[in-house]
Amino acid sequence: MAKRLLCRMILNSNTTTIKSSLPVLSKKLHSQVPTKEIQIPVKFGHIAGKLWGNSNERPILALHGWQDNAGTWDPLIPMIIKDRPILALDFPGHGFSSWIPPDMQYYQWELPRIILYLKEYFKMEKVSILSHSMGAIASMRFASVFPDDVDFYIAVDSLIYDDYDLDAVVSKISKTMKKALIAQTRLNDEPPGYTLEDITKIWHLGTRKSVALESVQHLLKRGIKPTKADPNKYYFSRDSRLKYTLFNPEDKKFVEALVRRLKCPTLYIKAIDSPYSADAYSIEMREILEQNNENYEFHFVPGTHHVHLNNPELVAPLIKNFIRNHNLSL
Repeated sequence: MAKRLLCRMILNSNTTTIKSSLPVLSKKLHSQVPTKEIQIPVKFGHIAGKLWGNSNERPILALHGWQDNAGTWDPLIPMIIKDRPILALDFPGHGFSSWIPPDMQYYQWELPRIILYLKEYFKMEKVSILSHSMGAIASMRFASVFPDDVDFYIAVDSLIYDDYDLDAVVSKISKTMKKALIAQTRLNDEPPGYTLEDITKIWHLGTRKSVALESVQHLLKRGIKPTKADPNKYYFSRDSRLKYTLFNPEDKKFVEALVRRLKCPTLYIKAIDSPYSADAYSIEMREILEQNNENYEFHFVPGTHHVHLNNPELVAPLIKNFIRNHNLSL
C-alpha cells in the first residue's frame, strides 16, 4: 500500500534527474541515481520531498535540520542507497514545502506529528529514519513515543536538545515573541536579495561555518529564489518565522523517560567539532540509551555539525555497517 501511494504522489515521473536552475553549480551534486520530486498534501498546502531510487518499495525517510532542507542529503544518499528508495523531505516552512498558516508559530512537537502523518498517509507498518539535528530530535521523540512503529533510527549529531540555561531561555522569550509578531506582518513581503556569491557566504556564515562554503550549493537548490526585480539576485525562500520558534525546555526526567523507551536499532553519529549534544546532560542521556538499548551503536567522526553534508565519505561506511550488523535493508 505504501508503495502504491508513493507512486501516485510522484510528479514529473518522466524526469529521472532533477537539475538545478542555478547557473554556477559546477560540482556534480550526485551520481546518476534517479530522483523525483513529490508533494504530499496537508491542510495548509503540501510537504515536498525528493525521492531517490525505485518508488516500488517502502522508502526510508530522510529528515533535515533547522533551516536546512532535503538538499542536505544530496552528497550522502548516493553513497548508501541500495535496494530501497530514500525520501528526503522538506519540513513545513523549509525548501519546497508549504508554510504554516498566518498567525501560527512553529512548534517542536509538531515534527513528530508530521512523521506520524506520513506513516499513516503512506500506510506504512514501520518507519525507517535517517535524520540530522532538529530532524534527529524529532525522530527520537517519535521512536520513543511509538517504539513499535520504527524499525531503525539513524541520527547525525543530535538526539536531544542541549541543557540550556533556563534563565537565559526565559529572558529571550519576550524578544522572540515580539520578533515573531513582526515576522507575521511581513509574510507577503519579498526578503532582501543578494548575488549568488553573497547569499552563499551568508548561508555559510549563518551556520557558523558548519556548512562548508562548497557544500552550501546543495542547500541553495531548494532554499533560495530569484528576486522579482533582478533575476540575478536571490533571497532566502524559507519561512522567516522559523527563526522565532519558541524553545520550550523540558523536564530532564521527561527526556530521560523518552530515551529509555527508545528500543529500535539506533545509530548515533557524533561530530567531534560540533558544539551540540556535547554537554554533560547529553552525555548522560547517551549513556542511559546505551544501557537500555542493546541495539544501540555510537561513533565519533571528525567534522562539524553538518558532517554528513561536508564529509559524507566518513558517515556512509558507518551507516552501511550498522544496516548490515542488524540485518536491515537500505
